[in-house]
Formats: sequence, C-alpha cells, structure tokens
Amino acid sequence: MIELSGLEVVAGGFEVGPLDLRVDDGRYVVLLGPSGAGKSLVLEAVAGVRRAAAGRAVIEGVDVVGLPPERRRVGLVFQDGLLFPHLTVAANIAFGSRGGRGGERRGEVERLAEKVGVAGLLTRRPASLSGGERQRVALARALAARPRALLLDEPLSAVDPEAREGLQDVLRRVCRERRLPVVHVTHDRHEAFALADECAVLIDGRLHQTGRPLDVLRRPADAAVARFLGARNVMRARRDPGDHRVALLVDGGSLRAAHELPGEAVLVVRPEDVRLAPATPDGSLTATVTRLTLQGGHVLVRLEVPAALDALVPAAEVERLGLAVGLRVAVSVRPTDVHVLPAG
Repeated sequence: MIELSGLEVVAGGFEVGPLDLRVDDGRYVVLLGPSGAGKSLVLEAVAGVRRAAAGRAVIEGVDVVGLPPERRRVGLVFQDGLLFPHLTVAANIAFGSRGGRGGERRGEVERLAEKVGVAGLLTRRPASLSGGERQRVALARALAARPRALLLDEPLSAVDPEAREGLQDVLRRVCRERRLPVVHVTHDRHEAFALADECAVLIDGRLHQTGRPLDVLRRPADAAVARFLGARNVMRARRDPGDHRVALLVDGGSLRAAHELPGEAVLVVRPEDVRLAPATPDGSLTATVTRLTLQGGHVLVRLEVPAALDALVPAAEVERLGLAVGLRVAVSVRPTDVHVLPAG
C-alpha cells in the first residue's frame, strides 16, 4: 500500500500539496491533470528522485521520505523508457533483477519478457524497438527489481495509438496479478478512464478531487475539474424565484435541475448530454447552430441560446436532423444531467 499524508513538494517557486492519497495493493490510481500541474513532482518525491518539502510517503508501512531511492523498493517507469542503448533487451531487463545468478536470472528475464510481450525481442537493442516495445521492456526491468509499488510517469505518451491499447492491458494485468499499488501519471483523461480504479485530479499543484472515474466525470467537484475533463458547458446561473429547480442562465436561457438550486450556482452540462430536435413553436428552449466540428464518429455542435452551448451529437443524428450553420433547433437537457455547483 502507498499512503501519502500531507506530502508537499517544491520546485523553484512552484508548490504542490499538501496532498493526501491512499493506494491499496492491487489498485490502479491515475494522477490526472494538465501539463505543469505537478504530477511528475509527486512521483519523483515518492520515488526519492526529488526531496519532499514536508509530509509522509508510507509504502508497506514504512515512511520512505528520508530513505535513499535504492532503499524504497519502488519501480519507476518514465515516458521514454530510459533503456541502456548499448545493452540488449535481455540485459536491460536483467539489470534490474534482484534474482540469483546464471540460469535463475535468465529464467526470470524470460518469464518477465513473456509477461509483457517482448519474449521475441530479447537479443534486440533499444534503437531497433518501437515506442511501445521500449515501454514494455522498461516495465519488465522495473518488475525485475520486485518492487513494493509501481510508479508510471506518462508511460503511454510516446506510444503509437495502435500499440497503446495492448500496453494498457499489460499494465492492468500486472497490477492485478502482482497485487501492486500503482500510481500512473497522465494528462490524458481518456487514458485515465481506460485504466483507473480511481482518479485523483491535480490542478495547479492542488488535489481537487479523488474518486471512481465515472463519478469524477459525471460529478466534478468544481468548475476547474469540469473544464479539464471536457465538460465545456460551465455556466453561471441564478435560481428562478418562482421555481427553485429552474436555473436562469446569466447569459440568457434556462435549464431545469433535479434538485433545488442555491441562490447563485454554476451549472455543468457535458456536451453529450445536450439533446437536439427540430425547433417547434411550443415554447421549448431554442438555439441557433453557429459551428459544426467533426470529431471521429460525432460532431461537436456550437449553439447560441443566446448563451454559448456545445452539444456532441452522433454524425448520423446530424444528418437526420439536417444540422447546418444558421439552423434553429430545440435544445433539451435532462434535469439529472445538470450538475449544480455552488457559485464562487
């Protein structure tokens, strides 16, 4: 288990923390946040590469803050693998081994290579490997040291999209089979949601929210988390005096929430929860399409309500509705999809 208590890290004038985080054995926690948030600084402090300014980092019951890196027994994998270029794959893996000599060590190298999917590459050198292959070798080398915890610093950022999913499967399987506590740093929310048992969102050096990926996505703790996770529609509103479940948007229009609102509020609506239909004269909320942006199999539709509102609509639905710039459409959002945050 990894348990961080009041951990603080300082780099130049930038401060991270105090940070509290617990990662149980066999749990995969992703430290998620924008570039420059301080995520890697936290990992470096836990690994001993950087000195913590304050707090505790307990691994398997031992506070390691005052220990040198080699006594912390953590595996650390960086985004570029950092393999020894003059050594073969087998020698790189063996370099981290805590096993015996000769045949015993060779057997361990072969088992680890098989586990991470590089058994056929043992005689190759790093220069001849793809980004995904190098990361698999780096992971095997980290596991060869029999760590008590695994720390991954942007391990997929240099990996081709085609190889990323396979490496994600390897990472999750290793965590589960070895019952290792894993902390994985990334700025990519899609990567985080694909891997994490729990997400910890770090923004500007402060831990804003921890929780299951779906909870963090659907119920962000504040506007900063909502915006970082792609909510896009973050709107200031005030309560309707005649109906406390109706939010009057400061920039125009209104939405109904599932519960009573405070006097002033911030509404968060994810683009995929905005529903469009042909405009009708029945008094429903209408908007004008101002922009269409293709995103894979969906289209991001910018609307003017008059407040700006984004909807993420399947491409087939765009064709069915005949959406085009200048078209008037009816807009609806289910009350349960309107997430209400206090203003401030």
